[in-house]
Amino acid sequence: MSWSSADLPVGRTAPLPPEGREDVSRLIRSGLIALGVVGALSLSACSGFTPVYGERGIAIERQAFQYAEPQTRLDQVIYQELVLRLGRSTDPGRPTVKITTSTRHRELTRSDVARPSEAREAVVTAQIEVTRADGTVLLKTTRSAAASYMTDSQALAVSEAEKAAYEQAAKSLADTIRLTLLGTLGQSGA
Repeated sequence: MSWSSADLPVGRTAPLPPEGREDVSRLIRSGLIALGVVGALSLSACSGFTPVYGERGIAIERQAFQYAEPQTRLDQVIYQELVLRLGRSTDPGRPTVKITTSTRHRELTRSDVARPSEAREAVVTAQIEVTRADGTVLLKTTRSAAASYMTDSQALAVSEAEKAAYEQAAKSLADTIRLTLLGTLGQSGA
């Protein structure tokens, strides 16, 4: 017999001996069992937690708030971010979130050398108060966030950079406030 020609007709293969068939069926059976175990573990890992967002998330079910009127532009930025992430309730029985912001900036570099630009940091601080419809205070706290910016000799550029840094800090602060509200009020079931 040569390697180039086989003793079998075209399209036919030699049957496996009985011990070979048992090995193949055992291999297939083991593979299917392993696949079933991996699939079951994958599905069980997904069912143990409740997502924050989605149809059954705590943010949708329990944490839609009413919001006080903004007094400043930064208050408005924070409220908009919170409404976008948590939703707004029209139910008068839902808690009301009131945020009051204050701002300051500080120089990040101190030197006697004259420079064409200096690094500064814009800090936004928010007083947060969450009250029930009956006036009971559920949460009263303070949070801050900061964003850095550069100044130079152009007054308009400095003004715009400072304004952009304050808005960036306010958006970051809104995310911190959102997590504070979800963490604190989500545990209390308010």
